[in-house]
Amino acid sequence: MSDTFAIELKGVTKVFGQIVANKDVNLQVKKGEILAILGENGSGKTTLMNMLSGIYFPDEGQIFVNGEEVVIKSPKDAFKYGIGMVHQHFKLVDVFTATENIVLGIKDKEKYSLKKAEQRVKEITDKYGFDINLDSKVYEMSVSEKQTVEIVKVLYRGAQTLILDEPTRGIDVGTKVDIQKLVLKLASEGKSVTFISSETDEMLRTCSRLIVMRDRKVVGELTGEDLNQNKVMSTIAGGGQ
Repeated sequence: MSDTFAIELKGVTKVFGQIVANKDVNLQVKKGEILAILGENGSGKTTLMNMLSGIYFPDEGQIFVNGEEVVIKSPKDAFKYGIGMVHQHFKLVDVFTATENIVLGIKDKEKYSLKKAEQRVKEITDKYGFDINLDSKVYEMSVSEKQTVEIVKVLYRGAQTLILDEPTRGIDVGTKVDIQKLVLKLASEGKSVTFISSETDEMLRTCSRLIVMRDRKVVGELTGEDLNQNKVMSTIAGGGQ
């Protein structure tokens, strides 16, 4: 794992009207690192990641990618900097096939060519061991298959930093194991993976570092021997600051 920060947030704050969603958040993600973000509902986890992925724009603070300060105002900007997010609520078109969803919104004619896209998508699914019928319509797919399409979509766009929001919620045990293997493989290739999950056991099995958020800010960081259930629960409750 490289010591270079793939992503760094400095003093990031986001406010919606009278509601402070994130308050002066500092966060770093290294290349090849698996970072888990844990916190109760409303702690600011997803809002923070939505700013990295271009859904929201911070009111204060700076975002750095590979040491360079960047401005991310849209998902297109995020992909330009190699950041892709798989959202908890899928952003797929039900009547389109898997391949059509994967290339949707890409303006590069070569990448958008369905014939060439299918070949490239097949290379990705073979490489990472995904089992999915690329000609299936989304409305015909299981939750697990839809999750797979979302992951392939960000990999197809060249993401080097992947953000997974509750990636295993509502899917079968076998697919959960597959996603855990995928996360480990991506990290071994030097990609950064940040994931939000309410399943603490899953996080502890996979992550190399865990960040705890409470009251819209980071309140704890756990690594090494501290990556255990008791320490996590203590930090969430306020005893690990």
